[in-house]
Amino acid sequence: MTRFGILILAMVLIPAIAIAKPDKAEKQDKAEKSVKLEKIEKIEKEDKEGKGKNENEIKVSSVFEAGIDINDKKSNSETAYSRIGYGKIEISARPVRKVRAEFGFEYKEGDSYLTIDKLYGQYSFADFGAVRAGYMKKSFGLEESAGLDERYFHSRSKINDEVENLGVLDHDLTLQYRHKLGESLRLVGGFSWKVDSTKAWRHRYHQNYSVEYESPKVNLILAGIIGHYSRDEIIEYGNSRDGYFYDTTAYSDMNPWVVSLSFKYTAKLFVSESEFTFGENPLADVYIWGVRIQEYFPIETGFKGLRQVIPIAEAALYSEDMESKDFKAQLRAGLTFGFAKNSAFQWRNTYGTRLKVIDGDSELTHRRFDTEVVVIF
Repeated sequence: MTRFGILILAMVLIPAIAIAKPDKAEKQDKAEKSVKLEKIEKIEKEDKEGKGKNENEIKVSSVFEAGIDINDKKSNSETAYSRIGYGKIEISARPVRKVRAEFGFEYKEGDSYLTIDKLYGQYSFADFGAVRAGYMKKSFGLEESAGLDERYFHSRSKINDEVENLGVLDHDLTLQYRHKLGESLRLVGGFSWKVDSTKAWRHRYHQNYSVEYESPKVNLILAGIIGHYSRDEIIEYGNSRDGYFYDTTAYSDMNPWVVSLSFKYTAKLFVSESEFTFGENPLADVYIWGVRIQEYFPIETGFKGLRQVIPIAEAALYSEDMESKDFKAQLRAGLTFGFAKNSAFQWRNTYGTRLKVIDGDSELTHRRFDTEVVVIF
């Protein structure tokens, strides 16, 4: 009986032990997997907060353009042929958490050396606020803020050219504060000082403010720039017939200003932009205005080579004097072919005209054709 009892006990205990061992191994595997998941989650969290390997991340981007510009000037029956050449390299570095540095260098056809496009540092002291200091462009409308990789015309509109002549859109030494309200709204304000001055005006400083709302489909920007200049003036006393002639230089304060309201809507089949510009030119003592409307249609081809075909059209009106009925018009149309992933290789073709409307009569002043290749890295 004793033998049979031992045999029965063994038959009961051995399977129980065999079953218990896998349970223990399974629990150990689960524990190890849990530890690994915790480590992965910790690393991902640190990367998001800028504490991990991405803390010292350096990003390099560039864009290059080459082409031909044919400018038919109807006013003097002259046709100018010129080469289009442009290159830009941008470097973004985050040496420590909350600090970012931006470097940008560009080369244009005709330049003998590289020029600085931007060179500034940014300190984000909170999730909602950051301070920038350095050499940079102004915070203005859609057209001014868009780089070559973000627009489909080689040159900006006539409105942008005329506003730039006021000296308010130059890149300057700037101290700027940027404030976020939620995920979509951003406020920007700052002061900037000219690196150089024009012959007519002594530039002192600019004030620049903007409010921007941005969502996946809508981008709305209200921006303004106020210039604080002084202009050289010659004051004459008497004349040479009286036997004496004196002149001296006086400085009069001037405050050119310009505001821009721009709107962009991105749909699945088209992208629409509109921009209204208004300002004052104190040198001529006149008010200026401009309106620009642009539409483009990114068509996906479904091919591996030719990825996109993008028709684009733009109309712009500009007046150098608000009280005058005369104005200038610019009409442009283009067709861009996008190759490679995200259309990183583009062939752009643009035809445009400029007109003057004086006392209700229009006169064609320019016809222009551009074709260029743009590569974005």
